[in-house]
Amino acid sequence: MSTVAKLQRTILVTGGNKGIGFEVIKKLIKQPSSINNDLILLGSRDLKRGEDALSQLGSPTNVHLLQLDTLSKESISFATNEIKQKYGGQLDVLINNAGIAPTDDSIEEARKTLATNYYGVKLLNDNLIPFLRDHGRVINVASGIGPIVLGYVSKDLQDKYTSTTLTSEQLDCLVEDFVSALESNNLEKSGYTTEFPYLAYGVSKMALIALTRIEAQQYCDARKIFVYSVCPGYCATDINKHGPGARSAELGADSILHVVNTSDHELKNGAFYRDGAELEPICMDEAKIQGFIKLMKDLSASK
Repeated sequence: MSTVAKLQRTILVTGGNKGIGFEVIKKLIKQPSSINNDLILLGSRDLKRGEDALSQLGSPTNVHLLQLDTLSKESISFATNEIKQKYGGQLDVLINNAGIAPTDDSIEEARKTLATNYYGVKLLNDNLIPFLRDHGRVINVASGIGPIVLGYVSKDLQDKYTSTTLTSEQLDCLVEDFVSALESNNLEKSGYTTEFPYLAYGVSKMALIALTRIEAQQYCDARKIFVYSVCPGYCATDINKHGPGARSAELGADSILHVVNTSDHELKNGAFYRDGAELEPICMDEAKIQGFIKLMKDLSASK
């Protein structure tokens, strides 16, 4: 157990009203450190759904509702001000769990997915990392789809996304180039594959994993802030319509909580984890890649 976990913590979980985020909060309030101690902010885009989630949790006094939509700059600004005014502008753990998947392969859905899963998380982190106390941590909930997609792009793109000198501005350009390539129907010419349905989702998670490494380098020296990305696994949630073969959201929550509660010294800052094990940034396992392609095509066909 880390030092952070032994002290009173203020923890924000975005997308906390359902699915994996809800299970994370449910498990947090059952941990010994949370009894009349940890303050947990349940981030929810919709207030009514957030209120319903609080009720399902038994309305614990240490869990407070925070309206937050990572697709909306206005909502992020409002939530930032609320944390400053109501909670003293202090956080210990930020869990970026909220995310969406595109409903089709249109450019509109791609833009919305990237705005939520990448740009929204980036903006929220820019706003809230200054609130983190020393030894605070950020957990960006990504997906194993990111490394799989990265394994299928050009070597040039692989080198750019995994470069140790990649900057936030350069990463933004990579994401913007992807959107332009999708819009102009030039994905293959730009180094991307056309084999994957819902490619924008994979790119959003690929970019988020890269952003995690950038943020870890940016904040670790001055203030000892730790940033990790996590794959919760293929879990049965609304995002995949509780698809067949999915594992429980509870197991996904455990994967996230491992990097919340494990000592800093036992984790690698900026790394990508699933179930406590560090994952490679690029997946070269052909069986996993083909399994993913089949899964995504099956999900696409079921819509």
